[in-house]
Amino acid sequence: MKRNLIGIISLVALTVLFNATGANAQARLSAKVPFAFTVGTAQLPAGCYQIITLQTDSSIMLRNCKTGTAVVSQVRPEYPRDTKSQMVFHRLGNQYFLSEIWGAAGNAEVTLPASKQEQELQSAARQSQSGKEVAIVLN
Repeated sequence: MKRNLIGIISLVALTVLFNATGANAQARLSAKVPFAFTVGTAQLPAGCYQIITLQTDSSIMLRNCKTGTAVVSQVRPEYPRDTKSQMVFHRLGNQYFLSEIWGAAGNAEVTLPASKQEQELQSAARQSQSGKEVAIVLN
């Protein structure tokens, strides 16, 4: 009897855990990024990525469609823009840094904080005027 009770409780706990995990993902968009890019301290290769807004709306997950590897980043929600859903990258030299995602949570926009490396390159780019933005349309 005790074994059955422990088994039932374990099964209920696992069910609640799986349902809670699935409820955390709200919005899913995808994009094919033709270049390697940086999110925080993570360097990601070119490829297809799913953008998943987590329930808290203060973090997103980027998951590579092919390999399944994922990166979670803190974001800051912004007011929605009347524009297409897209990912915006800062291009500094030959490096790309993800800076904004439009349409990540419904029509809202989220911005990603600049990493220390990006801040250093932005400072150098201001002096040489070599930085620019690149946008990728989301599906």
